[in-house]
Amino acid sequence: MQGTRAGSITRLAVCAAVLIGALAACSSSDDTAAAPTTTKPTDSSDRAAVTQLTDLSWLRVSQDGGRPHIVDSEGREVLLRGANFNQIGDYYQANADLTPTKAPTAADWDGMAANGFSVVRLLVHWSALEPTKGAFDKEYVAKIHKAVADAGARGIYTVIDFHQDAWGKYIASPKGAVCKDGTEPAIGWDGAPKWATITGGANTCRPKGSREGAPAVQAAFTNFYRNTDGIRDHFTATVAKVAKEFATDPRVAGYDLLNEPNLVLSAAESEQRYTELVADAVAKVRAAEKTVPRSLPHLIFIEPIVLFPLPGSMPTKTVSDDPNLVFAPHNYAESIGPKILTVEQTMSISADAAKERGWPLWIGEYGVFSRDAEQLAVLRRFAAAEDTTLASGSTEWQWRQRCGDPHTVSTPDGKPTGEVVQLNFENCPEETDGGPNKALLKIVGRAYPRAAPGHLTKLTSDPTTGKLVIEGTRGSQQNELVVWVPGTVKPSPTVTGLAQVTTARAEGGFYVTAVATARSYTLRLPAR
Repeated sequence: MQGTRAGSITRLAVCAAVLIGALAACSSSDDTAAAPTTTKPTDSSDRAAVTQLTDLSWLRVSQDGGRPHIVDSEGREVLLRGANFNQIGDYYQANADLTPTKAPTAADWDGMAANGFSVVRLLVHWSALEPTKGAFDKEYVAKIHKAVADAGARGIYTVIDFHQDAWGKYIASPKGAVCKDGTEPAIGWDGAPKWATITGGANTCRPKGSREGAPAVQAAFTNFYRNTDGIRDHFTATVAKVAKEFATDPRVAGYDLLNEPNLVLSAAESEQRYTELVADAVAKVRAAEKTVPRSLPHLIFIEPIVLFPLPGSMPTKTVSDDPNLVFAPHNYAESIGPKILTVEQTMSISADAAKERGWPLWIGEYGVFSRDAEQLAVLRRFAAAEDTTLASGSTEWQWRQRCGDPHTVSTPDGKPTGEVVQLNFENCPEETDGGPNKALLKIVGRAYPRAAPGHLTKLTSDPTTGKLVIEGTRGSQQNELVVWVPGTVKPSPTVTGLAQVTTARAEGGFYVTAVATARSYTLRLPAR
């Protein structure tokens, strides 16, 4: 982020400009909702109550109600909202004096829980999982296990994200490289191991400001898609090994197969090769899970190739008949690159693509990177669009970013100064913690239903006023609604079709619960 994604996003914006014009069983007593009532919930400060309310169970995809969505073991719709977390990532170090990552602390996990997060998108890297061809690094896997456990202890699911940016660490321009006019030496990034970086000696110089623009990056992706030397097979086998490690762990929501795959081939070949990649990964994950007793299939999150929705950026509709696939695009409209598509247009395009495939929509990355009031307004509009679309959740980019992160350094031996704006600030070059970004966290951690009986039919949540409207249709079970509400003032909701309304005080806010007693139910909180 911090502007260094601009190269690929700019290409997306230019291409998208051409497309804008073209894109255009209950008893009878249960069916009658009760009259609205204003409740005075029972207050509970018991930590055990919060732990029980945020207990993590197996997730799957449901098609009930005609809208694909994610549900838990009780059949309740679950929203996975939280942040990206790169602190166990394996990044290139462009400045020897600045560290790319900072080990997670209890304060990080506690901070996420205090903002009501239900998920973390945990960035992991192939270069650390399989640094030597055919080897599987158990020490790195142990770090993933610890992160999953630490998150799960706070009621936070983990999506394990197989991350890459500009292919990997090993496409940096050699020190002292001279590049022709209009280009510049490239730093390394994150993703693939050295042995899987096949460039054929292509030039590492990149067009100025274009992270993925170097011929070496394009060659590496081309060889990956075409499975040169079997490197694509090795990648999907590594994904499957990770899936086997967590086959019996319900704290893992699922796996994001590959972050932001690049568009480097013709549309026809791109679709073919990406379909092969996704189909192979899904098949291997399921096969690995089946080898472990008492395992259940986890969700599999599928991203489009960057430059979506251009031709060649999606796998074919017949890529897999697996029932637990989730569409996981990113939405940086109006925050990175030229303002061509709005956040609402981008959300709508993504929702249409998800609906067409019968997959839930989950936004794996979004965010803004300044204190600017206009950018905060963009983030509030994203939040409104997410609610209106009834997306299955999102993870903001990102919890914190170090001064030595390639997103911050961006150039060889770069010396960033000032603050890095994420959900937590970092002061550079001092590498000191600047504290939580309360303005962003107010939006990302706004009130929402963590788990809803049956499925949701309407959701609006205003992070500025605190006004919340939840409407849903109960399934066959008379189960519990769980709602996160931030702040220090005990919420007093108005409900219909709900009973046994209670609150449990948590760090940073409250969990409001109620049992659905009618087929249709609503919960409302007034503006503060």
